Amino acid sequence: MELTLRRRAIYTGMRPYFDDEALLNAINLWQAEYSHKQKFALSVFVARCCNTAQLKLDRPKILGAIFMAMDLASDELLPDPFVELNANNVFQPEIRQAQDHTTKVFTMLLQQMFLKFNKRDEEQLRKFLIDHLHEVKTDKMRLMYIREWLSLHTSDLEGTYELEVLRQLINLVYVAMCQSAGPVKADQYLSQSIRETEPLSQESGFKLHDLL
Repeated sequence: MELTLRRRAIYTGMRPYFDDEALLNAINLWQAEYSHKQKFALSVFVARCCNTAQLKLDRPKILGAIFMAMDLASDELLPDPFVELNANNVFQPEIRQAQDHTTKVFTMLLQQMFLKFNKRDEEQLRKFLIDHLHEVKTDKMRLMYIREWLSLHTSDLEGTYELEVLRQLINLVYVAMCQSAGPVKADQYLSQSIRETEPLSQESGFKLHDLL
């Protein structure tokens, strides 16, 4: 079951029991710590989410509802919570915008950095970044977009981001590159990636070095 469908199943099962804000926190927790784990880990996940007396009483029903939702066809599930909760104005409306020039240049730069490594080492870089996203100072929804972008290897990163957030991400990738290939090679790879991204930067009118 692909990530988006599993997220929709979690959301479908939990929707009757949690308000929007609690659901956002729950989905963020699941995606960060449980989306890569086996199905039996859901019991631990649900226990962590049930933090009131009533929810603790409902915990078996919530877990059962999630398991039932995972057996439903895709057209029987609720929409992706990224869309549903955003429609309910849980997040700032400007988050879910198309990529701006800054984000496009950023994603191009990171993709060039990833391409300097074989598939196995690239996965380690991505995992390092995902594991350290808690250090990036931005809202939970944007962190979910970033985590999904890294996990699914998609070309476009949804949303708009402050420069400082993108700088933090680049710095984390650079740290991972140093650990994987050593600082000399990491510097070489970064310089090469910058040169390869410059044409897009110039075309978009965004100064690439503002990211560094």
